[in-house]
Amino acid sequence: MQKHDYRLYSKRHETLPLFHQPWWLDALAIANGVSWNVALSRAKDGTIIGVWPYFEGAKLGMDVSLPPVLASYLGIWIDYPEEDWKEETQQSYQNGIVKDLISQMPEFHLFKQNFTPSFQNWKELYWAGYNQTTHYTYLLEGIKDHDKIFAGFKSNLRTSIKKVGHNFSIGETNDLAAFYAINKKSWSVQKEKIPYTLKYLQKLDDALVNYGHRYIRLIKDTNDTIVAGTYVIRDNHTAYNLMLGTDPDHRNSRAAEILLWDVIQEMSQYVDRFDFEGSMIEGVSQFFKAFGGKQQPYSLISKAKNKWIAIGARLMANKKF
Repeated sequence: MQKHDYRLYSKRHETLPLFHQPWWLDALAIANGVSWNVALSRAKDGTIIGVWPYFEGAKLGMDVSLPPVLASYLGIWIDYPEEDWKEETQQSYQNGIVKDLISQMPEFHLFKQNFTPSFQNWKELYWAGYNQTTHYTYLLEGIKDHDKIFAGFKSNLRTSIKKVGHNFSIGETNDLAAFYAINKKSWSVQKEKIPYTLKYLQKLDDALVNYGHRYIRLIKDTNDTIVAGTYVIRDNHTAYNLMLGTDPDHRNSRAAEILLWDVIQEMSQYVDRFDFEGSMIEGVSQFFKAFGGKQQPYSLISKAKNKWIAIGARLMANKKF
């Protein structure tokens, strides 16, 4: 009943982020062999005013709720009926909904979830025994104003785009395998195995093609060689840089930056905000920082049933389904 009501709710609320959409949760659950559910907070008249979707699975005999690969954000989403509330009134409203949602959550042995950057008030979660770790992304606001956005780039990035931009060609494609190949090459620089297969990505891509908005763009040099690629998705208010790949042999060509600037301009037709989905890896963070975006904190919320599970979770900090 909860999921049924949530599906109806999602169809009526255009502000609900892509990552909270039931069809996206369905795709992630199927791809990972898990299930998902949702806690709903309702007003006295039964109207849904707060939601908290979560995944359910099992690891090593434990009930766990971990973020699938490429899940990006999730967490609590609150529907605010008033825009000009006093701060105290808004916080009271938030706290009541969060407390209600917490009371509906199953007792997982281990729970981890990245909350959307818009959720900043985790006080009730702290009191309920949850932990919080701050991560950062970079956001570009007002991307419809191309001149202002470009002026915010680091000077050497602006110069490079002007000088070498004409050496590359950018094209739209549905060739997921071609994108995956260039994306996979990027992971080799970090000396890490790419955490998803082409088959896994295909399942998510099918859902995004059918229900969402996804854009695969590749950039080629004068020899018609693919040197970088990006996979961008969007909802009604934000475009997200879900995946980005660069051939290690062309890391200094500025091709990835030229590609992203082109995509940002393209996305400005639909939305006014671009989320780079920043990384805590220093080099990646510095790369996104050059675009002049606002450093935006978001919360990794977690909870372990006991200290031994908590220690194990820290040792396997990047573990997902």
